[in-house]
Amino acid sequence: MAENPANHSAASASDDAKAGLEGEPARERVDRGLSDLVKRAMSAGLEVASRSKDDFVRVATTEMRAWLDRLDLQSELGRALAKMVVEVKAEIRFHPRAAGKLEPETRSEIKVKPPAKT
Repeated sequence: MAENPANHSAASASDDAKAGLEGEPARERVDRGLSDLVKRAMSAGLEVASRSKDDFVRVATTEMRAWLDRLDLQSELGRALAKMVVEVKAEIRFHPRAAGKLEPETRSEIKVKPPAKT
């Protein structure tokens, strides 16, 4: 019966791998195997975490955009300002400086008060 060449090459590759490991002590092979396993597990975990973060940011961005699209900023500001009293006091003085220039000096005070009770 003829031997399948594909099986022969796979078997020879397996034999070559075993021959390369035969020279190493069993403890080193186990340590290297565990080290590779840990590296692959960490890599997979970090990849999943990165995808999860990307998905979370994408969903949060979509929700924020939808909320901002529905928001009527003008009416919201109108409602907020209707509930408060804004008092602005300004004082502007002009002082002569060198070469006859006037320089303004300003002081202002802004207070936000709760609405007057009616």
